[in-house]
Amino acid sequence: MNSEAVEDLNALLKGELSAVETYNQALPKVENKEIASLLSDCLASHEKRVGQLTDAIKGFGGTPEADSGVWGSWAKVLSGGASVFGDDATLAALEQEEDAQSSDYEWRLVRMHGDHRNLVKEELLPEQQRYRSMISQLLNDENKGKWPPTPVEGKEI
Repeated sequence: MNSEAVEDLNALLKGELSAVETYNQALPKVENKEIASLLSDCLASHEKRVGQLTDAIKGFGGTPEADSGVWGSWAKVLSGGASVFGDDATLAALEQEEDAQSSDYEWRLVRMHGDHRNLVKEELLPEQQRYRSMISQLLNDENKGKWPPTPVEGKEI
């Protein structure tokens, strides 16, 4: 077993599991059907990466993580009453999740050596960057370049 590869891949797997949990929490809160459709695509991408990482970890003789640990960003948004801000706050929470995931991929890639590096460099990181950019653009479009979002009419804090 290549313990360094398993450790790196399991850390990335935890992040992907976290993203899946966050999207599953966020999607029912999204009111705009077009945004929900795009976010469903993001969720499917994260689920695919969970599968890829799980397979790679098993291929190295390791045991894949089954728990994401503390996933934080969505819980912070919910506890902060962000539902008042509607889809904008949901997108902001997802953007935060995507930023953290992208940073983790990039940081780990720098120190990776071996066969697992190609999976991360050639497949997982580009997919992560693609969806991170999409969420950022979607948030920017929704807010017309302005931040913070304004409360949704008729919703109470």
